[in-house]
Amino acid sequence: MSAKKRSFIIIICIFIQSIFFFSCKVSNSQPTDPPETVIEPTEQQQRLILELNDMLFPLGPSPLELSDNELSFLDRLSSARIVGLGEGTHGTREFFQMKHRIFKYLVENLNHKAFGFENEFSRCIYLNNYVTKGEGDLEELMRSRMRDWVWKTEEVKELLEWMKNYNMGKSDEDKIHFVGFDCQSTDFHIDLIREYLEPLLPGLWETAAPVLDQVDNLTAWHYKRLSREEYDSLIAQLESFESQLAANKDQLVANSSLNEYRIACQLFKTFKQPFIIKYLYYSRSDKTNWRERFMAENALWIADFFGPDTKITLWAHNRHVAKDISYDVGGSMGYNLHNAVGDLYRVVGFGFSRGKFTAQRIIGMAGAGEHEITAEPMQGSVNFIFHHAAHSNFAFHLDTISAGSEWGNWLTAPVPFLNIGTSFSGRPQDYYIDIDPRIHYNWIIYIDTTTASRLIPLY
Repeated sequence: MSAKKRSFIIIICIFIQSIFFFSCKVSNSQPTDPPETVIEPTEQQQRLILELNDMLFPLGPSPLELSDNELSFLDRLSSARIVGLGEGTHGTREFFQMKHRIFKYLVENLNHKAFGFENEFSRCIYLNNYVTKGEGDLEELMRSRMRDWVWKTEEVKELLEWMKNYNMGKSDEDKIHFVGFDCQSTDFHIDLIREYLEPLLPGLWETAAPVLDQVDNLTAWHYKRLSREEYDSLIAQLESFESQLAANKDQLVANSSLNEYRIACQLFKTFKQPFIIKYLYYSRSDKTNWRERFMAENALWIADFFGPDTKITLWAHNRHVAKDISYDVGGSMGYNLHNAVGDLYRVVGFGFSRGKFTAQRIIGMAGAGEHEITAEPMQGSVNFIFHHAAHSNFAFHLDTISAGSEWGNWLTAPVPFLNIGTSFSGRPQDYYIDIDPRIHYNWIIYIDTTTASRLIPLY
């Protein structure tokens, strides 16, 4: 074989081997996403961004380190009796820390006395005993008394520790409180009712106990079908027990205290609520959003319990605190509160565009885990405008938007706004909801890129 032919064969072999090598490398590598196209703001959006930059209140990167001076814009909430603090996800560290810091400011500067929480009234009695009396081990209380993984976080733990430390050395009148307004379970109600009622009115307790157990079992399991007659009978019996509490008020107060008596009455009331919610949901007989209505009633009870002039803060999701009926079928808690007290209720919504957060996994393994959004926010959304602002973190006072301004003109029609709850599918575009943010919130606090909440270990 000639040298020329040998050289040619060698070259062909090397070429074939190279193709085989690189094809193996490609087939064994993980596919990579194509580079994302960065969308530039339109001329109208650039005007919105410029106007926003003139109106926003810049915030530093660490919520718990914000000074009172940086948060002095919150003084505009001084006339509010109830301040609702939302969250754009149920698992964002910065949202939780910002709500902690805002509550601290409202306590120290605007005389707020209680933090109403999206957790059951019965459960929060144990947590309130911790922040007011130092009773119990905090982590164990959070594991057993917080209903969902959502609140079993280091961020909420830091809030409760701060509340406990704030209360040290203060009189009962000057202490702040942690009170639940949610109504999704009957857990711990019966224990607390028995603890109060059995030594004071043993006859009433003996009559009530089997009925409470029956309702508790019906509410816990999703759900034995009841006829309307069975349901009405149980409701009538529960209301009869409440009436007997009222009839024996003087005796009960004399042998306990007025506050203990009022708490017992609220325990009966909030025990009944999840039973009503589940029956009406499964019977399909009522389209009223009873959970939201009951949460509003319970929040008003919290404010009244601590005195007619008491100011309180509420912790819940953006959807719950929103003021307009359009955000939730049948009306949100915030809608019901706004109907009840008008402008004495003020709302701070929370927004973000990218970053990590904790949420339940819809696809694959069950339970809560860390998720991340890396994509640019949806074009034409509120988040898209916020993402291009001069500051990454800021507060925006929506009440100051005038009718003839760029924002006023833009918001004549609903625009997309990102809101994620307890679960996430991995598709952020599914979680943009068209709203006019002005009718839902008085303020929006925006954190452009977030980190996930830190869950407390279960054991």
